[in-house]
Amino acid sequence: MLEHLGSCLVRLQRILISTVGCVLALSAFSACQSDGRTLRPANPSQNASVFTASTTTTVLDDSLQPSESDESDGSSEDLPAEDFELHTDAVVTDGDFINARYTCSGEGTAPAFGWTAVPDETASLALVVTDLDANDFVHWVIANIDPSTIAVPEGEVPVGAIEGTNGASTAAVPSVGWSPPCPPKGATHHYRFTLYALDQQIDLPTGSPSADILTIIDNSSLLAAQLTGVYTTP
Repeated sequence: MLEHLGSCLVRLQRILISTVGCVLALSAFSACQSDGRTLRPANPSQNASVFTASTTTTVLDDSLQPSESDESDGSSEDLPAEDFELHTDAVVTDGDFINARYTCSGEGTAPAFGWTAVPDETASLALVVTDLDANDFVHWVIANIDPSTIAVPEGEVPVGAIEGTNGASTAAVPSVGWSPPCPPKGATHHYRFTLYALDQQIDLPTGSPSADILTIIDNSSLLAAQLTGVYTTP
């Protein structure tokens, strides 16, 4: 009887050991399935963003239109060019023949000039008359005209203005002021009358070389109004 009981105990011990071994094996297998070496399915809340390269996009504010965001540069394009006009007794309309009174065939006096709509930014005005068919021969350069002035009477120079040398000037015989148009006999020349609105006064005295004055005019011009006249010496 004791012998039979001992045999039963041995079999129970073996069954117990076997059962424990199975449990341990199952635990080990389960651990291998979740040790982190295999990617798990993505969580839906991640929106498939795992390991996805990103880019940065800057969105500009399109509520600012060029006309609102670009500040004025003070150039002549920002000024009312269509209103800034030059008028003279020498030429009734642009392209007309010059009144002989103001040429070498007449009295040769400087014509009267007038203008409209001087830009607010103007510090001074300048008048320049050149011969387009004679390498821009200078017939008159007058600068530092007060911007509040609206006209220059015939044969006069405004108070405070300066005149530069004209194309007839030489070192031996300087010539300042109006030089009347006088093309070769029978030749037809075109003359450009230009009024400049400048952003500064010109710090030069009367009698200064016209080239020096013209350089400053070119560098400080805000706006220009022009007329062209034609003349043929009889």
